[in-house]
Amino acid sequence: GARFYVETFELAPEEVLLCVTDGVTERRDGDRLLDDDDGLSALLSTCRGLSAHAVAERVRHAVETFAQEPSQDDVALLVIKAATELRGVRP
Repeated sequence: GARFYVETFELAPEEVLLCVTDGVTERRDGDRLLDDDDGLSALLSTCRGLSAHAVAERVRHAVETFAQEPSQDDVALLVIKAATELRGVRP
């Protein structure tokens, strides 16, 4: 019964696409979730100018340190950062 959809979009130079599992957005500290009050968006806004790897590390660190107890949920991140300029295709 799973349904899949295809979406196409373009990232502008230096834009970042961040995909996460619910283990990130639902990271809990008591009654608070990491993504409460657009927490993930706020976190991502502090990543301007960082490489894709550095963005992933910053988000991973935020998940780890959000609460004292370790996360019990799976955490997966995919970060894609558009190049500064278009590169030519080699023949």
